[in-house]
Amino acid sequence: MKNEHFYIEREIQSVIDYRSLQHNAARVLRITGGHDRRNMRTISAINSSVRALICFFTIVSLFAIFPDATSAAAKGFAPKPCLDCHKEKSKELSMKFVHAPMAGKECESCHIRHGKFAVLSLKEREETKLCYLCHTKMASEVGKLPNVHTALKQGKCLPCHAPHASDAKGLLRKTGSELCFSCHQQASFMRATRHKPLADGCLICHSAHGSQYKYNLTKDEVELCRTCHDYSAAPFKKAHKSYPVEQAKCMGCHTPHSSTNDKLLRESVHASLDQCGSCHKSQTDPKPFELVTTGSRLCYTCHKKEEGEFRKSYRHLPLEEGKCLSCHDPHASDNPQLTVLGKNDLCLSCHKNMSDLMKVKNLHKPIRDKGCTACHDPHASEYEFYLLKTDKKGICFICHLNAEKALKQPYTHQPFSSLECKNCHDVHGSNYSDMLKVDKTELCYTCHKKEEKKFFKTYVHTPVSKKQCTSCHRSHASDQKNLLTNPMGQLCLNCHGDMAFGAQEAVQHKPFKDNECGACHDPHASDYEGEIIKSTPDLCYVCHKSFEASLAGATTSHVPFEEGKCVACHSPHKSKIKKLLLNRPKELCLSCHEKIVAGTSKTGHLDMEKGDCLSCHKSHVSNNRDLLSAPDPAVCVQCHSADTDRTQNRHMRPLSKISKCLTCHQPHVTEKPGLLRDIKHNPFLKGDCKLCHV
Repeated sequence: MKNEHFYIEREIQSVIDYRSLQHNAARVLRITGGHDRRNMRTISAINSSVRALICFFTIVSLFAIFPDATSAAAKGFAPKPCLDCHKEKSKELSMKFVHAPMAGKECESCHIRHGKFAVLSLKEREETKLCYLCHTKMASEVGKLPNVHTALKQGKCLPCHAPHASDAKGLLRKTGSELCFSCHQQASFMRATRHKPLADGCLICHSAHGSQYKYNLTKDEVELCRTCHDYSAAPFKKAHKSYPVEQAKCMGCHTPHSSTNDKLLRESVHASLDQCGSCHKSQTDPKPFELVTTGSRLCYTCHKKEEGEFRKSYRHLPLEEGKCLSCHDPHASDNPQLTVLGKNDLCLSCHKNMSDLMKVKNLHKPIRDKGCTACHDPHASEYEFYLLKTDKKGICFICHLNAEKALKQPYTHQPFSSLECKNCHDVHGSNYSDMLKVDKTELCYTCHKKEEKKFFKTYVHTPVSKKQCTSCHRSHASDQKNLLTNPMGQLCLNCHGDMAFGAQEAVQHKPFKDNECGACHDPHASDYEGEIIKSTPDLCYVCHKSFEASLAGATTSHVPFEEGKCVACHSPHKSKIKKLLLNRPKELCLSCHEKIVAGTSKTGHLDMEKGDCLSCHKSHVSNNRDLLSAPDPAVCVQCHSADTDRTQNRHMRPLSKISKCLTCHQPHVTEKPGLLRDIKHNPFLKGDCKLCHV
């Protein structure tokens, strides 16, 4: 009955959710004020669905609550067996050990039916709570234990047990110690000398789920060892110098699993371990394990050299207080130098504020490989923070030898030359690359705030906009000014390599040829397109001063030149055509003056056909109309100076006596020979010039 009620509660909740959907849909309709046909159809469909669902769930609920009264009708709702769909689970029934609900095909002991949507739906989300629905005795026992297996403590059963079936007893996923090695590193169990019980499996000494005793042992440590070891036997007493070690803890000196020595001693052993009397009172004393003296005084009876070495400016607090045993084990340890915890764990036991630091993505390599003592002396130092060998400004160079060499470069980054590495780097670790304090896209601006504002312009160099400062600048030192990674021209070509293609065969702009990109471009940002340092033509006039002067004294100027659009005709970098022109003169001029060759005109001025526009025109400024290089007719007489019978007959005078050529002749192209203009005076058309002229 309990299962049915649980099922009903879930379905009623579904109805409530659909009711909420209905309510929200109506609310949206009110808010939008929409009563168009599409909205009304949507609301109507939702209402119909909700009514149908309520009806359906009501019937299902009645069948569940009153099964006997509705047995006939209920047959129409008989549940489909789970294995009809989950056929892959059938093979688990043939395993040696099958979970009772699985064997009885009582899937709903753990699962809730999911209908058409294949989702894992369990009665309890937490594994242990689900298992405890049946395993109530274990739930009660585990709840009373002070020491519980980590997996179980985390609410997990499945790391060890299969939920349906297994070929191993107890539905275990693996047999024997192999299961334990799924979590516990096998190396510490596989040293040369192994404890004999290991051959019989872990459960000889440990309880699988939990225990009253530390390490989930089946008995108290001393009593557990006594099951195999006779403490009163002569060999045992001899090995332990007749001290009553059964009153102590065996694991203080011995490892319970495996060791590199034949006595199963831990990996790091105190030199005086077999000389108990050097620290403890006699074995015949009423209190044999009492120390002959206390604190660091006892340690210094042997460690006289260290006592002298520890007299330094900065002393670790445990050392200062004479608490050697807060860090060291007096007998044996699996950690180097007899430390009670391994590597960083020992330091973090006091320096808890550093715990989160150990979780960063990029932990400093010395900390990761050797631990805190790679940089810090654990006892005493002449330097702040107990640093090794050198002060805080030089500690980095113990490993970073190339960085030390970089100090000799002619240009160094100020924090680097001041040896303030921590200005940019977190000395222990960071979530950012290169252990930076902040992301490298933001780091530079933490100091260079003025530059950040300065670079806020219309056109920004791509590396600057992407905050990739190190694309061009070295972070520590360089042999180039401004810490550039390469000389300016070469640096630019690292990205703008296409600019160098064909440059050797071309006419090159002098700044481009000399790799002086900065003469025209701002490497960071500009308010002018192309990141040029000034607008054109002012930028061009910095070098081409004569052109600026010529514009002031001219009566006619080329429109692109007057508007400062030098690059409309010239390439600012290189060209295969003289004067850095973008195209051959004729094609370049006609790219704007296309009307000259438009239409059906066929006869052309010879110079123009050759593409030599500049034989008649100036390219920038002129004191004559149409940028002519000389006034009419002087510009024509430069070529047409020789008189012939034909010219004499046509013009009725020597060419040198003609006042204007362009009143009759078209300078570029015409439809008829003679380059005569299209509209002609009728007497002129008939060749009767004497009608008007004497």
